[in-house]
Amino acid sequence: MAHFAPPFPGGLPGRVCSHWMVVVHHFKFRYLVLLVIAAGGLIVIVAFSRARGRDRPIALTRQLWHCGMHPQVIQDHPGDCPICHMALTPINAPAPPGGMSAEPGESAVTIDPVLRQNMGVRTAAVTRGPLLLTVRTVGMLKTPEPGMHEISLKIGGWIDRLYADQEGMHVMAGDALFDLYSPDLQIAEQELMTAVMAKEALTAAASADLRRESQSLIDSSTRKLRLWGVAERDIEAIAKAKGAPPRDIPFRAPVSGHLEDKSVVQGSAVQAGMKLMRIADHSRMWLEAPIYERAFSAVKLGQEMTATIDGMPNRTFKGTISFMYPHVDHMTRTLTVRMTIDNPDFELKPGMYATAEILTRPIENAILAPREAVIDTGVRQIAFVDAGDGHFQPRDVRMGAVGDGDMVQILDGLAPGERVVTSGQFLMDVESRTIEATRKLRGMP
Repeated sequence: MAHFAPPFPGGLPGRVCSHWMVVVHHFKFRYLVLLVIAAGGLIVIVAFSRARGRDRPIALTRQLWHCGMHPQVIQDHPGDCPICHMALTPINAPAPPGGMSAEPGESAVTIDPVLRQNMGVRTAAVTRGPLLLTVRTVGMLKTPEPGMHEISLKIGGWIDRLYADQEGMHVMAGDALFDLYSPDLQIAEQELMTAVMAKEALTAAASADLRRESQSLIDSSTRKLRLWGVAERDIEAIAKAKGAPPRDIPFRAPVSGHLEDKSVVQGSAVQAGMKLMRIADHSRMWLEAPIYERAFSAVKLGQEMTATIDGMPNRTFKGTISFMYPHVDHMTRTLTVRMTIDNPDFELKPGMYATAEILTRPIENAILAPREAVIDTGVRQIAFVDAGDGHFQPRDVRMGAVGDGDMVQILDGLAPGERVVTSGQFLMDVESRTIEATRKLRGMP
């Protein structure tokens, strides 16, 4: 026992010395106990580590169970799936005859021909060619701007008689719209009639200069009436008239079409430059349709465009894109395209709705595969390639644009000529993931 020097000079009483020795023995006993516990724990840890090292090879060869609906659930003992509560099934037992099995060393799947037929496994070829994309939209028919004609006068007067008296009525080119009385027209008519009569009064002995001067007066009077909008046949009638000039001159429709925006009635006084009415030519119609931003790069001038009219479901109108507006509507984020449609029978009306389709070729040379062949998990895109003899290999792929016929552009992972699974690939994916999870659990590559 170690010797402790008394902290007090002269020593301590006997009772105090005895109590001090008890305290010393108590602390030595506690240190000894702690030392024994630490040594025992170290021995247990080493023994447990060695036991785990000895047991590892045994665990690798142990039977494993998994859930057919949730392949990520794998246990080393039978039981129920904690997610769907289905009974777990063994995954490393020998595959039954005519079943699905895994190739050793890889996650490929082998399917017996009988099971393949029962599963309805179908494959399709990976091809190379243009990606076709049909852009569908809804448009509206409108009157072509070149087919609109405003009727106004270059001279003032009064409308004595109005023939085009109803908005919406159809007029033909050359039909009289109204008869106009104008003092200025009366003077021009009289000048033409006088010039014609003067020329007719010339005798055979009249000189050439006199004849040229007479003809020049006729041409000047005719040109004045023509510039004021008088039709050629009415000018000829004035030139042949005898006596007093006609009171009224008819003004005729320059084109065929429907009457719009009529602002005069019979007896109205009109002035030069005043808008009287508008004629809209409906023999051709414009179909204008909006295209959303995602299709801007695919739609071009001259592409084929077909349309069906809601009021005529049994007819299809074909044409090409004749114009694309140079600006985007900032409210709808669309670009308007136009197709011109012939309308000889005037069956199409402005304001009709139409469903339009534009056939585009956004990619001329692409590797194409059916969209249903690719399983998109959100993180990975997987396709199963038919390797022959019932072997199917999962392949990471990268998709691009999607086109018509549910065809998709393959940017990486597949080559033309390979065949990919288009039906039954989800069952293969479950089996492949199960194989991959099992290998990771066993520590295999």
